[in-house]
Amino acid sequence: MKRVFYASLTTAMAALGLACAQAEPVLKAHFAGIDNLAKRDDAKTLRAVWQLKQTQAFRNEALAKLAKRLGGGDAEREASLRELLPDLGRGELFLGVAPTGGRPDVALITAMNKKRGGLWTQTLRRLAQQRGGEPLEQTVAGFTGWRVDFDNGSTQGFGYADGWLLFGSGQGTLNDLKKAAERIADTGRPFPADGEHDLSITVDGRSLPGGIRERLANAPNTIQITSRLRKDNFYSKVVVEFDEPLPAGVPDWEIPTRTITEPMASFTAARGAGLLAARPILSLLGLHAANDQFFAWSQSRTKFQSFFSVKVDEPKEAIAGLAKRVGDFRKPGSRGEKFIGQIEHDAKKPAITWGNVPLFAPYVTVGNSDDEGYIVGGVFPPDPIKKPIPKEMLDEFTGKDNLVYYNWEITGQRLEKWKLLIQFAAILSDRREQLVNNTKGIAFLTALSLKLGNTITDAAIDGNRLTITRKSQLGLSALELSLLTRWLDNPRFPAPTLEWPPAPEKKRTPKPKKPAKPADKK
Repeated sequence: MKRVFYASLTTAMAALGLACAQAEPVLKAHFAGIDNLAKRDDAKTLRAVWQLKQTQAFRNEALAKLAKRLGGGDAEREASLRELLPDLGRGELFLGVAPTGGRPDVALITAMNKKRGGLWTQTLRRLAQQRGGEPLEQTVAGFTGWRVDFDNGSTQGFGYADGWLLFGSGQGTLNDLKKAAERIADTGRPFPADGEHDLSITVDGRSLPGGIRERLANAPNTIQITSRLRKDNFYSKVVVEFDEPLPAGVPDWEIPTRTITEPMASFTAARGAGLLAARPILSLLGLHAANDQFFAWSQSRTKFQSFFSVKVDEPKEAIAGLAKRVGDFRKPGSRGEKFIGQIEHDAKKPAITWGNVPLFAPYVTVGNSDDEGYIVGGVFPPDPIKKPIPKEMLDEFTGKDNLVYYNWEITGQRLEKWKLLIQFAAILSDRREQLVNNTKGIAFLTALSLKLGNTITDAAIDGNRLTITRKSQLGLSALELSLLTRWLDNPRFPAPTLEWPPAPEKKRTPKPKKPAKPADKK
């Protein structure tokens, strides 16, 4: 379930406010524009984050990487794109993507001032000529635009209309741009204003990558994302419609309240269909949730205290089996042979510990004796205080019918933890090239962590519909911010990978040979 949200949210961030201009588009959306949002009285946190020097430095670096990739090795084209791209997302923006059998048709309409609009049209004409196209001037509703037909069969159209840049790639977009220009002439806008949402996106579920679709319970039809900024928080909703009903009948909550203890910085509870995000973790560990539930939390005493708990049929046997799997994983010739540290299995306790690891102290053991059947794992010992999870937090979600997922976090604190946890595997595997510390993205997250408070996310099922709601100051959770930052930070960006390239080998300069001493004369 959580992966559905990540997939749709990643699509939204990549598109950053798309448009509804195509017949049967695979993606359409609208974004109010960051500059417009930041001016509002109820955008205190967003405005503070947007004005951070770390935010602007990180954004500029990401745009430079994107321009380099889109430039395709042409230095002049790269420089031109680098000058244009900073406009995207700042003003109100529409973008639509429609299938054509080959390259998709893409229509972009965004608000900008006359000076920037003139720069865009001038630059697009020059870039088209560099590719061998000849821009043909056309007039629509009193506005001047250009059409370019290339030898490879592709078509572009673009122009500036009274405060709006219009751009289309693909012949199917030209008629939509014409209609948008006519509406601007009549009303001053390409589309009616959306008074309910600051962000709205619709994605055709059939357009999702196969790897994501395979992880879902059944085929999704549509994904709709909406968000509204109000009282310094984004109130967001994701609705996923599936071909078939989702698994019905959620189990009653069985929460290990003596194992989960204060002081907490986050708490996650999942059951039934909500276990979708946890299943890969449980599968990796070879564990089966006996009651179809999973819990995770972190404590606020240190940056390293993150934990999970799951109920199993035979805790002692489950821990012994996990110890054997980890041992096999680390045998010579196996995938984990280069992982550092030492594994110890205490069959009496029972417990597994992974020792001699810098910063972390991973372990899996049985939960509190009052939480029969539960095992608990973490990457650092819990706080010695044994104050159980507050009843007030449990009351937030336990009484809601069909709720399958709940998450609360202090996002600023969780950012500090996720920065370390994302690099945890790199520390264990001794892959030093994945240990990323001194980047503009890390500086951005560090500055961000001082400004963000609570984020609350929940999800419920109703027949073939999954509905996710969230209240947060930036619209994203700490994990999503961390993963997004690592992707944008990656030298390979915009390639869809979180794994950084190996560090280049340092060339050693050979030391000059000392001249031989002259032989003594006899």
